[in-house]
Amino acid sequence: MRSLAWVLALAVALTASCGPRQAQPITAFDGRLADWSRDILADSPELASSAGVSEEAAGGPYGARLDDRSPMAVEARRSAATRRYAELRALDRDALNERQRLIYAVLEAQFEAASDAAAFEYGDFSSLAGARPYILNQLDSAFLTLPSFLDERHQVASAEDAEAYITRLRLAAEAIDAETERARADAARGVRPPLAIIDLTLSQLDAIIGQPAIQQIYVTSLQRKLAALAAAETDATQRAALEQRHLGYVARAEEIVRQRIIPAHQRAAAFLRSERGNASDDPGASRLPRGAEYYAALLRLETTTDLTPAQIHRIGLDRVATLNNELDIALRRVGLTEGPVGARLTQLTLDPRYSYEDSDAGRAQLLADVRARITRVMERAPQWFGRMPQAPLEVRRVPAFLEAAAPGAYYSPPALDGSTPGIYYINLRALGEMTRIDLPTQDFHEAAPGHHFQIALAQELTDSPLLLRLVSFNAYSEGWGLYAEELADEQGFHEGDPVGRIGFLRWQLWRAARLVVDTGLHAQGWSRQRAIDYLIATTGDAPGIIATEVDRYIVWPGQACGYELGRREIMRLREQARNELGPDFDLRGFHDAVLLNGEVPLAVLDDIVAAWIPEQRRLAERERRRR
Repeated sequence: MRSLAWVLALAVALTASCGPRQAQPITAFDGRLADWSRDILADSPELASSAGVSEEAAGGPYGARLDDRSPMAVEARRSAATRRYAELRALDRDALNERQRLIYAVLEAQFEAASDAAAFEYGDFSSLAGARPYILNQLDSAFLTLPSFLDERHQVASAEDAEAYITRLRLAAEAIDAETERARADAARGVRPPLAIIDLTLSQLDAIIGQPAIQQIYVTSLQRKLAALAAAETDATQRAALEQRHLGYVARAEEIVRQRIIPAHQRAAAFLRSERGNASDDPGASRLPRGAEYYAALLRLETTTDLTPAQIHRIGLDRVATLNNELDIALRRVGLTEGPVGARLTQLTLDPRYSYEDSDAGRAQLLADVRARITRVMERAPQWFGRMPQAPLEVRRVPAFLEAAAPGAYYSPPALDGSTPGIYYINLRALGEMTRIDLPTQDFHEAAPGHHFQIALAQELTDSPLLLRLVSFNAYSEGWGLYAEELADEQGFHEGDPVGRIGFLRWQLWRAARLVVDTGLHAQGWSRQRAIDYLIATTGDAPGIIATEVDRYIVWPGQACGYELGRREIMRLREQARNELGPDFDLRGFHDAVLLNGEVPLAVLDDIVAAWIPEQRRLAERERRRR
């Protein structure tokens, strides 16, 4: 990517500690931004629903639509990504003001990376969410994402909303079939998931197929929402009439699931079974058409750097070695002195003192502990942040139908219109995988002061263009989550809890090991088992967690590299600012500078902090004079 040094003079980050920005006149550039956001949202009604934007911003009604997953639509999406990048490059940068130059720099990085990824005709592609090599997989295929989307994001507050839900159910079957069609076309190009991924995906499809329609989340979610709608009616007669009418909606939903959606799952499963004999055990992207180029494009997209796989692999190995030394000391302090670090971590993980009881009571206790810990963070966070997120944060367990292949935890952002909160999901499939060793650090990463602060604050920048609040940069986002873990450690959240601090160090170790494993799988010919064995030996974590993680790296190349690369850049910038400012360094101001411009590529973040340092120095000098 080209240098972004020309935005060094931007004062945009400086307003982070000084309140809202001044309103600016609408310009032709602003109009272009609105056109692009409308273009992207019109193409993705699911994104529009998740973001909670107006129909005007989305280019028209979207509440009864789903994303078009047909081959023609995806090809149009690729063409649009290339077109938007060309349109951006055609703009006169010299005519832009300082704020617009920052926006240009952010979009240039996003549009360029998307355009590069769009050059490959296989796999999945979306305008903002990036690219994946396998359309049918265990992580983010339509048969998994659509039930969650309709459950979490489709509000039912009226009869019209219920009808829209029914319409979307019909479209869900079409979406699943469209992905099967595209997977079939990719297989003809020689692009199919490795055998382990096919089998895992088949197990998920079979589980859904075997569940009665009336019990599927498509139906139970609608039932729950309609029940809440009826319960809000105070007149008993009207409430009874509503409940009777709602029975009809549920019956229609059940029929659609039984007659359309389940058969679509059956067709997807039949296709995957037909491909098992053609599948390879090789998990790497390097075996795909133009595989090395494809992986390089995904690394640029996910890390916003030009680092090569070999460079990333070496960074990972060096960081693993550093963390092993720290962990050796920490483990000795709790009496674990014999054997490699990974083996001692395994011994610690298996210690029943740090496990929750695998029961409903144990799950309830785990959730209670998480909520209490997050409350403590939120109470202290104003010491570290000049601005706090206004969106509420909820803790929920991962829906049962997603537990098998979902990660240990993840964060779902609040809607822009406030209709849904930020949600921290915790996977409670097996409590042996969710110990008191690691859980605190997971909370700090996914919830507070991690993704909830980073994402909710960005969405609350109402003076920023909508498009800037929609774009996402993996290295920035996951880098902040990993930095937030380190911040919590620095602020004493592991004091008196040496085992919890070992968990923190192990999470840092995990992210370093991901650099090694992701590049090993996709650029150095590693097998799936070699990746699993390396992570077991390195992290000492539970085999079930490790297998799930490796399978995620296989179907999402490059994404796992964003965490450590982003963290090290944020930490480097903080230390640079601290060294240059000395006693004038302000942690709250630094965090606001990093967070209150939304998600940005790492090169732009460098420029933002470079601009913040002299402004912070001026503010500190002004304060001294005032005194």
